[in-house]
Parts: sequence; structure tokens; C-alpha cells
Amino acid sequence: MNINTSKMFPVQETSYLTAQNSVLYRTIMRILYNEKEMLNSQMSAEEICSRLRTCSGFETTETEQVKSALAQLTEWENVIPMQDPRKVSTIEEYKNKQYRYSISERAVIIERMTIELENMTSESNTLSSSLLVRINDCLIQINDIIAEKNMMTVNEWWKNFQADFRRLNQSYSDYLHTFYSVKGEKLMKSMDFIIYKDKFIQYLREFIRVLQKYSEMISGRLAGMTDDSTEKFIDVITNSEMEIPHTGSLTPDREQIYSHVKEQWESVRRWFVSENGKQSVCSMAMEYTNEIIRKLLNDAVMLMQLQNTVISRKQDYRKYLSLFAECGDINEAHCLSAHVFGVMNEYHYRCNSERTTDSIHSDITDIEPQVFEVKPRTRVYKPRIKSQGFSSKAFAKEENKVRQIKRISQERAMIEGYIKNNAMNLEEISSQVVPEELRKTVLKWISSAGQNKSRSGITDFGRRFNIEDTGRRILLRCSDGELDMPGYIIKFEEENNG
Repeated sequence: MNINTSKMFPVQETSYLTAQNSVLYRTIMRILYNEKEMLNSQMSAEEICSRLRTCSGFETTETEQVKSALAQLTEWENVIPMQDPRKVSTIEEYKNKQYRYSISERAVIIERMTIELENMTSESNTLSSSLLVRINDCLIQINDIIAEKNMMTVNEWWKNFQADFRRLNQSYSDYLHTFYSVKGEKLMKSMDFIIYKDKFIQYLREFIRVLQKYSEMISGRLAGMTDDSTEKFIDVITNSEMEIPHTGSLTPDREQIYSHVKEQWESVRRWFVSENGKQSVCSMAMEYTNEIIRKLLNDAVMLMQLQNTVISRKQDYRKYLSLFAECGDINEAHCLSAHVFGVMNEYHYRCNSERTTDSIHSDITDIEPQVFEVKPRTRVYKPRIKSQGFSSKAFAKEENKVRQIKRISQERAMIEGYIKNNAMNLEEISSQVVPEELRKTVLKWISSAGQNKSRSGITDFGRRFNIEDTGRRILLRCSDGELDMPGYIIKFEEENNG
């Protein structure tokens, strides 16, 4: 549905609802609204002031205050002033411009909205299944409406059909919203909810039953309409709307009315018919309602279990109290307390120790006792140091030194085995599987040379080298995997044996 942003202008008529002196403004607007409902569309400032003084809190209101408020409401286009020449008897009175005021049409809609907001807490949302029956009956007559010549009959049918559809959509949305609101969540988690649980579930299931029955019939009739019949239907409804006099314009825009009627009809189709891979609102309504029923049952079961738990604990407490009352002395009461509530004062220690058994059936008395040294929590405490000898590790160090020298010599011999004519061409050795140590050494050389502009470095053995990039990439196969890298050539300087 496209949103016409050109109509998203500020609604200045609602300014009186949040203005600083909103209580006076709203009371005046309510007086004018009530008088309009009683077919008295115009009132003078004196009449409004007289009616205002009968309201609580406005007993001492002056006429000048009312005129000032009416001037502000006129500026906001909430009231329409009309000069009353009948009471003018002098030139001075004509200059003072005695006005009679009436509420504007847009303000009437705003006042109706405020009245609806005031009565929201007292009104209950309902899921009326009769609306589905009436909508289905209207769709049965749709072929007769297309052929109907009397535009008044067509327009009356269309207004009734739209009113039933709007009430169905609004009641469904409002009623289901109550279950997902914070207030609904609190209600379903209270003990009082158990009393009304069956009524709620029966009410929802009855709605689903009627919805399933008539939604298929309505969906079938809507889906069975061809594009040609739909176009004729929308054209007939547009013609009926054109026949009705519009107060806003003597020459209504047919294209605008046609677009509005088509949009309303598409809304009805989307509500009942699933098409183009999109689920209809009707099918979603059944899913949401079934979900609410499941939630009601789960919450009721949880509340019943909680209630039963509380009852059983109460019985236990009564039993404990009777046992304590039967104790002969305080020592017997202490023994009973230790049996019922456990040890009153205890210390808990957590330590890392090996379990002698992993059996869950083992008792604490079956486990061997363990001793842990507890150190005092003081800063001056120092553990005792026992004098003891030491052993010489010179032999182990010498053995480790020989082992490391041998390993380094082996790695050097292995690496030099891949150097030919003072150069290591990685592209040539990529055809064979090389050791992991060679890969680590080569990457270390490349990283060291990449840190300077000359792209040179020194190996752990003291040889200088330069790196040249061939511009080609190679797949270096190593004993621990494969490495995708540039095909470098590492050139070494001549060793100085002198």
C-alpha cells in the first residue's frame, strides 16, 4: 500500500489537546460538540461562558477569558466564527463584532476521537462472528450489485459492507492485542485467571470455528472473481460514490475516488485470500488465536501446579508446627530443627581435590578424609621454610646443550640441501614435499626481508640474502599442508670462509 506523503501536513486542529490551557480549550470544544449533536450548531460567547460556569472548576470564569480562548481556537481552525447582525443596534456594537461560534468539521472528528479514547477502559473488545456472516451474505449479492441501476442501493450496500469489514478487522486486531500487551500478560499469570480460563478458551474456539467455516466461503468467492468482473464492480461502486453530493467539492475527482475504492477492495482481498506467496490476514488470525489458546492452557497448568505446590507446603508447615509443639524441652526442639532445617551455622570451603570415585550413589562417609592446610589471613604471616639440599643440574644442562646443537646442525644441513648455486628457487622445490621446518624458516626469512626496502636479511647461520619476486604464484607442498604463495627466489651471498 503506497502512502501519499503529500497529505502528511501538520494537523494544527489538535493543538488544543496539548496546549498549556488545554483544560479550558477542551471544555469549550466539548460544549460546542454537544450542542452540535443536539442540532444547535451556533453559540455566542456569552452562551458558552454561561454553560462553562456550570462545569466544575470554571464557576468564576469571565466572558473575556472565553473570548480569548475562542480567538485562539479560531486561529487553530477548531471553531468557525460568524458575525451575528441580528443583535446589532448601534454602530459601537457593530464595531465590536458580536460573533456566534460553531465547531469545524475536522474538530468534530477530533472530539469523537477523544470521546472514544475516554471510553476505551470501559468498553470491551469482542470477536463478533456475525460480521463474517454478514460479509459473506454481501458477497453473495455482488453480481446483483454489478447489474444494479439504482446508485443509492449500490452505495448503501458498499457502505454496509465496508463498515462490517472495518469492524471485523479492528475488533480482531484489538482483541488479540490485549493478549500480547503487558496488562494481558499480567492477567494470564494471576490466580484469578484460572476462573475465567475456560470462558476465554471457549470464546476463542467458537470464533475460530466460525472463521474457518466462512473464511473459506468468502475466500472462494473473492478468488473466483475474474479481472473483468472486478473492474466492473469497482467501476459501479465509483459511479455510486460520484452520485453522492460531497461537501468538500462540487466536482469530485473520479480518478481519486476510483483509486480509493480499488485500494479498499484490495484490502478485503488481502484479508481473506492468500496469493503471490503471501499469507492472508485471515489465516494468520487463526494461527495467532490457536497460539493464544495454547498459551492460555500452558499458563493455566503452570498456575495450577504452583497453587498445588503452595497448598502442599502449607500442609508441611502445619505438620512441622505440630511437631514442635509436642517437643518436651528445648534440646528436643533443637534436634527437630536440625533434622528439618539442617545446620544453622556452617562454613563452606571450596578446594580443588581429586575424587576417589565418580559414583553418584556414594555417600560422604564412604570417601577418605583429606587434609588441607588453612593459612591465616594476615599480612605478617610467613610460611616456615624447611632447610633442604639441592642437586646439581650441570649434566642435564650439558646434555640438553648437545641435543640442541645437534638439532640445529641437522636443520642447517637440511636447509642447505635445497640451496643450489647460492640460491633457493621456491618454484623448483614446489614439485616435492618439503619438511615443516623448511616452511617455517622460509616464511621467517621472507618476513625479515619484507621489513626493509632492500628486501634483504641475515639467516640464523649468518648468511646474507636477497629476495626476488618472479611474479608467479606457486603451491608449496609441505608435510603439514599446502601453502599458496608467490614464487620467490632467495639469493645468498658467498660464504666468507677466511
